[in-house]
Amino acid sequence: MSKEQIKTGESPFVRVPSCGGELIVRGWDEPTMRVKGEDEIVEDEKGYTITAGGNLTLYLPAGAILSVGEVSGDLVVKQLEGAAAYDNVRGDVVLVNVGDSEIGYVRGDLSARKSSGFLSVGEIVGDVAARGIDSATFKTIHGDIAVRHLAGDLTIYTTHGDTDLRHIAGNVTIEQSYRDVNLTSIGGEVNVRRATGDIRLRGGLSEGDHCLEAQGDVIVRWPEGEPLNLTVTARRINNRLSLNDQVEENGTLTGRIGKGGVNLSVTSAGRAIIKPAAMTDEKWGNYEGDMEFDFEVEMAGIAARVEAEVNNHLSRISDEMGTRFGPDFGQRLAEMFSRKTDKTV
Repeated sequence: MSKEQIKTGESPFVRVPSCGGELIVRGWDEPTMRVKGEDEIVEDEKGYTITAGGNLTLYLPAGAILSVGEVSGDLVVKQLEGAAAYDNVRGDVVLVNVGDSEIGYVRGDLSARKSSGFLSVGEIVGDVAARGIDSATFKTIHGDIAVRHLAGDLTIYTTHGDTDLRHIAGNVTIEQSYRDVNLTSIGGEVNVRRATGDIRLRGGLSEGDHCLEAQGDVIVRWPEGEPLNLTVTARRINNRLSLNDQVEENGTLTGRIGKGGVNLSVTSAGRAIIKPAAMTDEKWGNYEGDMEFDFEVEMAGIAARVEAEVNNHLSRISDEMGTRFGPDFGQRLAEMFSRKTDKTV
């Protein structure tokens, strides 16, 4: 059965132990909850427990606290400012304008954008595309990951695909990467402990100790004139920077530019190429093993595909709710979705 409206207050606790289909959650300004597709709702002193054998759509107060067990389909959460935890998602995950979120397992892809909370994910079988989020930790990623404009720190314990990180304000830590790592405009300390593929760093770094270690090549494009204390150990070193106090012996190069506390250690089982950064944002040369330019396009396509599927479903839900509760309600719901979507673009 379905409930037309349940008064909950501004910050209710909602628990969904299991959802047999896709789970859609939308936050709104009303202190009420609307539910479509639930099998049972139980209210107690702790909050609300909703069990769903199939698809479930929830409209919750923006400050609601949400706890979800297993989701058999896709999970979509938008405009939910309260903390949320999701144990197991068998489909794709879309997070837009959400608060702190913890996810145990994702079998599909993950798309996250314009969120102010901390994102923690245990294991993702698919790809990750994130833009405009606060900070994040990923334990295991089996696909590729692309992150843009992250306000805080990013930690990745293990990634099996390619990694492309740009405009990260905080620290970046990657414990193990089994493929290539691209780093552009990193504001905090950078530590890539071990990469089986290549590492490419573009742009200056903040004061502190930075470490890049790869079984493949390491390519550093450093802004001319930026202070740097450099130590490079590699099978083959190709340095094109003008370094002071330069010393090269036994496969190790040391030198510095200016005075400062930017300490960069590079270790490569292959080549280490250290060169000035170009003033223009040219495509990186393929002869250096750089990731193809269409990687970002591909990752953006993943997010767009998942979003398109979700928007089609939300449109269908709006039509169904209008039929059930009257055309005025359906129109108001559609207008609300439109306003919310405009804010997230």
